Amino acid sequence: MTAPPFDPTHAVRFDLPRGSVRAGADGDRVLLVPTSALDDLVLSAPPEAVESFARATGSVIGRRAAARMSDPQSAPIDVFVTQLAGEAALAGVGALTVERWGRALVAVVEHSPLAGSLLVPLVAAALEAASGRRVWCTLLSRDEHAARVLVGGEAGVGRVRDWIASGVAWGEAIARLHGAMEPGPHRTDMGGRP
Repeated sequence: MTAPPFDPTHAVRFDLPRGSVRAGADGDRVLLVPTSALDDLVLSAPPEAVESFARATGSVIGRRAAARMSDPQSAPIDVFVTQLAGEAALAGVGALTVERWGRALVAVVEHSPLAGSLLVPLVAAALEAASGRRVWCTLLSRDEHAARVLVGGEAGVGRVRDWIASGVAWGEAIARLHGAMEPGPHRTDMGGRP
C-alpha cells in the first residue's frame, strides 16, 4: 500500500491586495525571502542565531506535517515522510527523502538552496516537531545536488560527527557505527516507493 499523496490545496494563500502570504491550516503569515539574503544571514550572524532561525523554521514545517496526520507517532514511515516532504517542499527547502543504511536513518534533501549550517538544525527540528521525539543530526555530505543528514541518537551521531571530522568518509563512519554496512540504501520518497 502506498502513502496517500500530499495535498497542497490551499496550503499557501496569497492576498495581493493586502500584501500578505499565509500558510498552513492556522494561516500563519509567511515571508518569501531570497536565498541570497539567507546566505548573507548565515555568513554574518552568530552560529547560535543561525541555528535558532533554522530550528524555528524546521519546527513549523514539522508541526504542519504532523497536523496532516491523525497520529504522527504511529503513522507508517511512508505516510510520515510523504507529509513531511510535502511541507518541506512548500517551504522551498528541497525534495526530502529518507534512506536506511542498516540501522542508520539518513535524510536526503535534494535541490536545497540552504547551507548545511541551516539545513541540519532545520531537519532535526522538523523531525522532532512532526514525531514528538528528540533527535540529533549531523551533515554527512553535501554537493550541488543533495545533502545527506544522519538522524539518530546523541551518542551515535556524535561518534559519526567525530569520525567525519577526523577524515573518515561518511559511508565508512556509518559502517563503523553499526559494525558492518548493509548493502545499499533503502529510500522512501514522497510517493512512498522504496
